[in-house]
Amino acid sequence: DKRMSDLNALTVTASTDTALISDTSASETKKITLANFFKTPYVGTPQALSGAGAANLTTSVTNCTSTGAAQVVTLADGVQGQVKIVSHIVDGGSVRVTPTNLDGGTYVTLDAVGDTVVFLFNDSAWQIIGGYGHAVT
Repeated sequence: DKRMSDLNALTVTASTDTALISDTSASETKKITLANFFKTPYVGTPQALSGAGAANLTTSVTNCTSTGAAQVVTLADGVQGQVKIVSHIVDGGSVRVTPTNLDGGTYVTLDAVGDTVVFLFNDSAWQIIGGYGHAVT
C-alpha cells in the first residue's frame, strides 16, 4: 500500500488506463477506465424515426422525419437524471412528442425542421429543460 503522494506520476494516458474511484455509497474502492470516465452521454448514432412511433430510451437523441400532420412520437418514462433530445429533421408535417408523464403539459409539438426539445427525467416525469421552436400543450 502506498499513499497517493508516493505513486509515480503519469504524464500520458491511454483509454484503457484505469483510475480508482471511491464509491462512498458502497464504502469501497472501484476502478473505471478513462474511456468510460470521460464518456460523453450525447455521443453515438441517434435513433432515426420516420412517422409515428416510439422514441427509444437507449439513445440520447431521436431524429424525427414527419410524414403527416401531428405524427405522435411516444416517450416512455426514463430513469432518474436521464436526458432525451428529440429533433425534427425532415418536414412532411409535424411531430407531437407525447411523454407518458410530462410536467407542465401533455405533449410537445415540433412543427418545422430544426425544432428540438430537450427533456430531463426527474421525480417520475419528463421535464423540459431546453430546446428550440417547440410548443407545449
